[in-house]
Amino acid sequence: MKRIALLGVVAGAFVFASCNSNTTKTENNADTLTTVGEHLDHAVDQVDQASQDALAKAEADYKQAKADLEDAIARGDKKAEETARKALDNAEIAWNNTKEAVQHAGTKVAEGVNNAIDATKDAAKETGAAVKDAGEDAVNEMKEAGQKAEDKMNKVKEAMQN
Repeated sequence: MKRIALLGVVAGAFVFASCNSNTTKTENNADTLTTVGEHLDHAVDQVDQASQDALAKAEADYKQAKADLEDAIARGDKKAEETARKALDNAEIAWNNTKEAVQHAGTKVAEGVNNAIDATKDAAKETGAAVKDAGEDAVNEMKEAGQKAEDKMNKVKEAMQN
């Protein structure tokens, strides 16, 4: 009986594992399994890369505006200097806004990852409970079937003795 229960639990684990994965194709058309965790890792990597790109561009724009201002000052061009100061102020604001946005996005991503982890844990617990219940039901059904078979065998034995 313990073997049947163990078989039920193992079968349930395989079902759960197969529900948590998708088959995808690689460059060589080989099937691979992509789990939810891998999708999450990929999404986090994309957000991180986009954040780094945005920060790098904002910083480069700021440095370029600063260099333009220094150049205008060195040339003594007051009109270019005024334009460059405005551009530098705008670039600095954009850079600071980008830093704040990236920090906010990082916080939101961390919250999302934590929520996904919690949801996955809850789903695993619920699945484990369902598998356990299914295993217990299967064991009980097997016990009943075994009892019925034993009862029939006893009736056959009695009939053969008469």
